[in-house]
Formats: sequence, C-alpha cells, structure tokens
Amino acid sequence: MPRAPCRAWAALFFFPATLSLVNTTFSEGRERNIALSVWAGSGAGGMVLGSLLGGVLTQAFGWEAVFFVNVPLAGIAIVAAFPVILGDSGYQSGGKFDLPGALTATVGTTLLVFTLVQGPEYGWASQGILVSAAVGILLLALFVAIEAHSRDPLLPLRLLANRNLSTGVVTTFLFTATFGSLLYFLSFYFQTVQGFGVLQTGFAFMVPMLAVLSGNALSGRMATRLGTRNTLVVSLAIGAIGTAGLGMAMSADSTYADLVPGLIVFSLGGGITFPTMFAAAAKGVAAHEQGIASGIASTGQQVGSAVGLAVLVAVANAGTGGLTGEALRVATAEGVRMAVYLAAAGTAAMILVALNSVVIEP
Repeated sequence: MPRAPCRAWAALFFFPATLSLVNTTFSEGRERNIALSVWAGSGAGGMVLGSLLGGVLTQAFGWEAVFFVNVPLAGIAIVAAFPVILGDSGYQSGGKFDLPGALTATVGTTLLVFTLVQGPEYGWASQGILVSAAVGILLLALFVAIEAHSRDPLLPLRLLANRNLSTGVVTTFLFTATFGSLLYFLSFYFQTVQGFGVLQTGFAFMVPMLAVLSGNALSGRMATRLGTRNTLVVSLAIGAIGTAGLGMAMSADSTYADLVPGLIVFSLGGGITFPTMFAAAAKGVAAHEQGIASGIASTGQQVGSAVGLAVLVAVANAGTGGLTGEALRVATAEGVRMAVYLAAAGTAAMILVALNSVVIEP
C-alpha cells in the first residue's frame, strides 16, 4: 500500500519546513516563544479533533478513511497558504546536493532501526541482525566522515557545537522515544486491556490531548519568564511524575477514571516540553541556517520515535509469549505498565540533558 509511505514522506518535508518558517519569521525571544506555542497548539488542536473524528471515520467507513480525509484537508491548506505565506527571496545558488551524505545517513539509520525492531523476533545474535547493526554503524560513521570533508554538507558538523542545538536534538530524540511512543501504548491498552471500541478510544484520548493543548498554551509564557532551560527542566519533571503516576494506575482491572490524573499531568508536561525543546534547538542559529537546524531537530524526533517504540514494544511483549485469553490480557497490562515506567525513567533522564544547555535568560 503506497499511501502510508507517501504520507510519511510528506510529513517529513512538511514538519521542518513549518518549523523553519516560524523560526525565521519571528525574532528570538518572547516573540518566537509565543509563535512556537501557537504552532504546537495548532498541532495539538488537530490531534484533539483527529482523535475524535478518526474514531468516527474508522467506525463508519473503515481505517482507510483516515488516509482519504487528508486529501481535501491538504488541498484546503495549499490554497490557503498562498495569500498567507510570503514568497522567499535571496536564494543561495552554486551549492550541490550532498547525495553521498543523504544515502549513508538514510540507509545507516534505517538499518539500525530495523535492527531494533526485528531483533526480538529474529534473535539478537542472528546473522541478519548482527550484519544489519554492523553495516548501519559503519554507514553512519562514513556519513560523519563525508560531512566533515564535504564542501556542501547535508549536516554541517559545526552546527552541533551550538550546545542549545545539540541539546535540543538529543531532547527531541528522547522525548519522542518516551512521550511520543506512549500514545501508541495508550491506544493499545484502551482497546486490548480495557476493551474499548474505536470510537471509545477516540473519546478516551480527548483528556490527554486537551492537556497537551493546555501545556502548549503555557509554554511560550513560561519560556519567556523562566528561560528555555528552566522551562524544559520543570516540564520534564512534570512529565516524569505524570508518566510514573500513569504507570502506577495501570492494571488489568483499572478503570478509565483511575488513569485520568496521570494522563493529565503527563500530557501537560509533554505539552509544555514540545515547543520549548524546538525553541532551544533554534537558539543562536543564524537565520539562513534555521532550515538545516529544523531538519536536524526533526530528524532526531523521527528517529527517536522509531527507536523508542521498538525498545518499548520489546519490553511490553517480553512476558506475553504463548498466552491467550484472560492470561494474555493481564500480561499485556503488566507489559504496558513496565513500558510506561521505562518511559518515565527516560523522561527523568532528559532533565540531565536539559541542564547541559546554555543558560537562556528570560
């Protein structure tokens, strides 16, 4: 089915482009903090609406409908963009596309993600997994060497000397590896353990998505008053506490009401963190390199999502082999809870990463 890969490719182009547009349009500081808050909030608002309408569409027309609905929505967005977004000027010419860098980075990262995803199934010591891991590491090392000697590098390594950017990239990686992956586990838990239907699951996501939206709204003001680093530390602490509380509330016998406090706190922390980590990644980067910085940060986000989901799924499935019926449901709840605890630990570890960033005065 080609539709899902095409949709993924479109998202990979769209996300860093919109992020770069925000970072270059609004000046660093309060103005950009508020703009990123609105940018993230629009995405969270779409998730709130999508959680509900996705369930309605799936129940009424089948899962294929969630792909088809993007066609008219994208068409409306394209038409609306022309009068709103100003045309670019001052193009730089003469550079060449870094094809060797793009190929080694893409194939190397894909092989490492394949290793993590398929390792539990094929066996970590199997020949295919070992070869995949070795070739992936080799290609990524080659990518670094290419970028260090290229006249037009895909990733100028000097940008990583900016501690805010490097910290932001690590944070986006870890954030989507933990917080981002939990959205999958929540959906799985609601349907497999609590027996929710598609529409019920959509309604169940309303509470955390509204909390995310609230966190997005708070993030800009917090970053302006407290500074980016302090805001990251506070939001990650909130997220870690909420995630741990969510894990404590999860069991085979839990009700949705049992989960609500943890859902609200963990989602609020995540909602504050999301725009703030991208504000940190953009700090101190020249306007003409914001597109590259946005691409680096969003790459960390996408790779983190794939790696985190692979690791957490392996943890969640560790004790479910050969089980059926009620025993499988109970083991699934326990496995999901362990994955949530691991995500909480990862979120807490991000506080140490955030403390590495440059102090950014309010």
